Amino acid sequence: MATARPAGRLWIAAALLVLIALAAGGWRLERRAELARRLLTTPADAAASHPDLVRFASAEARPLFQHDCAACHGRDMKGNKAIGAPDLTDRAWVYGKGSVFDIERTILYGIRSGQKRGHDVTEMPAFGERGMLTPAQIDDVVQYLLAINHRPHDSSAALRGHDVFVGPASCNDCHAFDAKGDAYYGAPDLTDNVWIYGGDTQSLWNSIYYGRHGVMPGWRGKLSLEQIRALAVYIHARSMSKAN
Repeated sequence: MATARPAGRLWIAAALLVLIALAAGGWRLERRAELARRLLTTPADAAASHPDLVRFASAEARPLFQHDCAACHGRDMKGNKAIGAPDLTDRAWVYGKGSVFDIERTILYGIRSGQKRGHDVTEMPAFGERGMLTPAQIDDVVQYLLAINHRPHDSSAALRGHDVFVGPASCNDCHAFDAKGDAYYGAPDLTDNVWIYGGDTQSLWNSIYYGRHGVMPGWRGKLSLEQIRALAVYIHARSMSKAN
């Protein structure tokens, strides 16, 4: 009988460990469910001010981003100028001001995605291909863009470019007279030296001559609302991080 007691104690200890593990697993599931509920029921922009929700959303969103978003925006979220996928870690936004609500709406419905609520008010026209501007006029507008970004430029050409910008090209209709852009149209700020398709002279020229028609799919119906909210909170947190 004496030899059976240690085995019995070991069995009891193992059973206790299993019960503890089950209890811990149940607590984690319950905690996750509570955080998921709060993430969805807290107003989008308010979620960013709750550190526990940001941590939870970020943990949930990281693998989602790598699986569904990194192909265009890069694993480091820095974007891809070759296809016009913007850097998501800076504070320059094409649509909206970078709030969780703005980001969430873009993820939900996309850009020129064909979805009814997607961003699709206007696009960058092909000024050269359509014969709206001559190559020389485009050269001048490029010099104007370099000038307002405090980069080396031809001053005389930049002055002519300004006249084209607000004259025959009517760039100010979307980008505003001060070239600061308009988030409603999705017309980016042209003065912050942040470029979706590249800011070198040739890339700027190509954007004006050939136009741009970037597309982002809408993820509603492909991802759950909780996943989309988590991605929006995560991207917002990355863009606001001082590490960027």
